[in-house]
Amino acid sequence: MNPSTYLKAHKNETEIANTKDIHVQDGAAIVKFMYWLKNNYKKGNITEFSAEEKINSLREKIEGYIDLSFHTISAFGKNAAMMHYSAPEKNSTKIEDGVYLLDSGGTYLKGTTDITRTFFLGKVGKQEKIDNTLVLKGMLALSRAKFLFGATGTNLDILARQFLWNVGIDYKCGTGHGVGHILNVHEGPHGIRFQYNPQRLEVGMIVTNEPGAYIEGSHGIRIENELLVKEACETEHGKFLEFETITCAPIDLDGIVKSLLTKEEKEQLNNYHKEVYEKLKPYLTKAEQAFLKEYTKEI
Repeated sequence: MNPSTYLKAHKNETEIANTKDIHVQDGAAIVKFMYWLKNNYKKGNITEFSAEEKINSLREKIEGYIDLSFHTISAFGKNAAMMHYSAPEKNSTKIEDGVYLLDSGGTYLKGTTDITRTFFLGKVGKQEKIDNTLVLKGMLALSRAKFLFGATGTNLDILARQFLWNVGIDYKCGTGHGVGHILNVHEGPHGIRFQYNPQRLEVGMIVTNEPGAYIEGSHGIRIENELLVKEACETEHGKFLEFETITCAPIDLDGIVKSLLTKEEKEQLNNYHKEVYEKLKPYLTKAEQAFLKEYTKEI
């Protein structure tokens, strides 16, 4: 491994502060997109490609924007079951009632973002919502993990997959990857995946948390936040680390089966959404603020 790879994986205080700041602005773009999508898709003129153009245009307006961090994945219905789907410009699938997945990100002078949100539009089947809730439970479980220093992403991977595995579902990709600072959106050497990775997670590393459910011919779901590795505590048993979520955007409440969430999971989601609302409110119009208030309400 090139020695610089290991050094770049550890973000310094300036990089971390700037990365947190740009995630707030990037999250505001996601809210603006969500507001536009939920309020306009029934008019019948939004396609996967035009939705991709919309989120890209919102990011371009953010100060310090350089480029997309990767090609936007804009996928509706069964197309979202393909993990790396690319919407065609011609004959692009129309977005209607159903499940729509958006995996996107930007590279700015302050840092690089990578976020996935799955949106539930109109009448959606119960199974899609159950699958989404199982994905959410795994994402939340990994987010709140505390782990002994020396643990690798392989040790933690089952936290994100456990609820899907319980019902016989798996996703054939990693749970998370490192994110570069104004560099590669997929950055090593660390990651979170089922396959063995010897690189331990260390303070200052940023890694994504993106479990998913991909049901061929039906639907695809992914929820992705970026996590920062931090010190948690040190005891006679050793040094423990934890994650801080740095992605700042709502998770669609329309796709959650509340009865499947524990009290702890509800509190975790509510606390996250409270923080999202407070941080994003200054970047939104009054109408968008009211919309965000509804989609970050306590459950």
